[in-house]
Amino acid sequence: MRKVFLAFLVAGLMAVWAAPASAVVLYNSGTPDYSTAYFSDPVNSDWEAYGDFTLSSAATITGIEWWGIYFSGNTPPATDAFTYEIQSNPGSGGSPTGEVDGDTGSLGNGSPTDTGTNLDGYEIYEYTASVDIPLSIGSYFLGIWDSASNPGNAFAWAATGETPSDEWSYNTDFDYWESAETNGTGSEGVAFNLTGGPTEGVPGAFVPEPATMTLLGLGLAGLGAKVARRRSR
Repeated sequence: MRKVFLAFLVAGLMAVWAAPASAVVLYNSGTPDYSTAYFSDPVNSDWEAYGDFTLSSAATITGIEWWGIYFSGNTPPATDAFTYEIQSNPGSGGSPTGEVDGDTGSLGNGSPTDTGTNLDGYEIYEYTASVDIPLSIGSYFLGIWDSASNPGNAFAWAATGETPSDEWSYNTDFDYWESAETNGTGSEGVAFNLTGGPTEGVPGAFVPEPATMTLLGLGLAGLGAKVARRRSR
């Protein structure tokens, strides 16, 4: 029996260290509240929208989910070309302060899916894309905009009112930043979720998957039972 318990414990520990790290939720701003959206289309509206997020441990973002509408076409155009950019957050309500380590790239067309809901009569679409963005602990701004040339069909990033957020927009034509409160839309942030995992080679306080924690718990429980039996003799 002793060998069985030890084998069980070793198996649990090995599972924790050897199991591949799957994506976990790094940030969740909530789904759209169906009342507000920010233009984020420099080609058709001269604006790029940014929403804030914070990482409590070093992580690599591997997936981005966001929501938006098209004005005034109301349907996805033939071509979409979303771009993302990460900028540092100075805190205290300040605007983005500069690109972080060249973290900018393409999100493709975002594989739009109609959510079946609408914002002031415009259909809300859900978008997802895979990325590879390693970041250290800190506060950041995520910018997403449609870089495609879709005349008369500007993309607007849907807002969320579920959690306090800090939203900024950059005017590409006149080169200035404007906060959500300044432009009269309140303090709602844009709706997006981030998934990912620990950055390879960078220590961080990441929580193991529930499955691996269960295996570890079973192993430790087995060892505890063995010790309890020995003491009861």
